Amino acid sequence: MIPAGANRPTAVAASRKSNGLLAASAALITSILIAATMALNAGPAAAADPGIDWTLQANAPALQWTSITYGGPSGSELFVAVASDGTGNRVMTSPDGITWTSRTSAADNQWRSVTYGGPSGSKLFVATSRTGSGNRVMTSPDGITWTGRTSAANINWVSVTYGGPGGSELFVAVADNGTGNGVMTSPDGITWTSRTPAADNAWTSVTYGGPTGSELFVAVAYSGTGTRVMTSPDGI
Repeated sequence: MIPAGANRPTAVAASRKSNGLLAASAALITSILIAATMALNAGPAAAADPGIDWTLQANAPALQWTSITYGGPSGSELFVAVASDGTGNRVMTSPDGITWTSRTSAADNQWRSVTYGGPSGSKLFVATSRTGSGNRVMTSPDGITWTGRTSAANINWVSVTYGGPGGSELFVAVADNGTGNGVMTSPDGITWTSRTPAADNAWTSVTYGGPTGSELFVAVAYSGTGTRVMTSPDGI
């Protein structure tokens, strides 16, 4: 609004200049707010979106690496991977996931799964195999030196995990064949006991987890009719 008695052309110009400054200021503030919001939402790429950007790393030997885990004594933790082929080199380890070193497995079996766990003070890496005679399990305290162990049965042990209710934790392994013995358990990774699965399906993977107070072992299979999942509160 132009004040009474003011020079009209001058007042109009001043009004337009003022409106222009206000518009420019508003646009600048909006741009700053948008940029700040985008920066907050983006954050550091690695921290905000882990698991999205991947980088190839050189493995030790070019084998059929089937499973990987992370664990080890405090201060000496390692990534440990196992393979289903190779000669004297079916384990590789890395302190950082980038630089890998070949290790000698307990036997040249078809190692299919590896995990880390065990009682406090006696934790082990435990790997299971589809092949071998009386030695389809191997264990290691550090991921480097491995010892063959006797499995509960000479069947295809394709997955192993560690878990269970507090004070009753177990290693639990599942097999993709067998009759009434496709599960085996061990309190320490060394001595194993056969268990009866819910069905004689081809069980391919097992894990442990769930809501607090309702944790379960859960296994999945690639065969079975409406029964390709089984659960257990204790692994037994």
